Amino acid sequence: MISYRTTGYVAQGLCGNWIEIAYGTKSGIVRIIVQHPETVGHGPQLFQTFTVHQSSVTKVRLSEKYLVSVCSEYNHGRSWALTRFRGMISTQPGSTPVASFKIVSLDSVDSLLSNDAGNDFGPFGEQDDEQVFVQKVVPETDQLYVRLASNGKRVCVIQSVDGSSISSFCVHECEGSSRMGSRPRRFIFTGHSNGAIQMWDLTTALDPSFESHQAKNFAGGPSPEELWKLLDQCDLSNSHCSTPCLSPCPAIVSSGPRIKASNVQFLNQLQNSESNSGPSQV
Repeated sequence: MISYRTTGYVAQGLCGNWIEIAYGTKSGIVRIIVQHPETVGHGPQLFQTFTVHQSSVTKVRLSEKYLVSVCSEYNHGRSWALTRFRGMISTQPGSTPVASFKIVSLDSVDSLLSNDAGNDFGPFGEQDDEQVFVQKVVPETDQLYVRLASNGKRVCVIQSVDGSSISSFCVHECEGSSRMGSRPRRFIFTGHSNGAIQMWDLTTALDPSFESHQAKNFAGGPSPEELWKLLDQCDLSNSHCSTPCLSPCPAIVSSGPRIKASNVQFLNQLQNSESNSGPSQV
């Protein structure tokens, strides 16, 4: 996964673009490499290295203020605040760790690749604007959790107006009107199991004043209580049936999707950690 950013550069009579490229590796390393206008003709130079992930990096996003990376271990996200001087990344005092969080999405046993394409969790947003993750916790749900990519905190919860399951979603940003001070508007489009499409305006939720008010009440993803309510719709068994039973097997005729065994193991670990250290969030 690669993310890049270009910045206009003027110094000592030289004009050009300062190019910043962030990428992640299979071993969990995140690197930033840069290309100076003065070194045209030479390859990009290694600028910073981050070795915090223990699994392969699946997403990297480099913006004006933050570097955000996500690894394959339950979508574990890390973020750093970047220090810039005249628009360019500076090593003095250097990047500062901001947050560590998970964007957990529990997969169904029979999930299709086409479903993954319509359920990408992000991050979404322009490089110079606030970026967000959209978290769909279980395969069949009428709720989406919108969270800030910079720190994982909750922005809002989207809930289907008619109670139908959300099968897919995408984020789209529209340019503002020509009026003075008009800002771009950001929308979430959700596709539903009954064929309906619903549209949600995120602009108000992302307003700084609204965000500071909401931050007092919610920390990030679903709380343990919210998570268990979502899991009520799912089959958490590792197999259909371990012993003979009456036909048809209740697990087979269950209306909810069956969660992968690896995700069941994660939920067990989460429950154990809660009993030892108190409530946590996903």
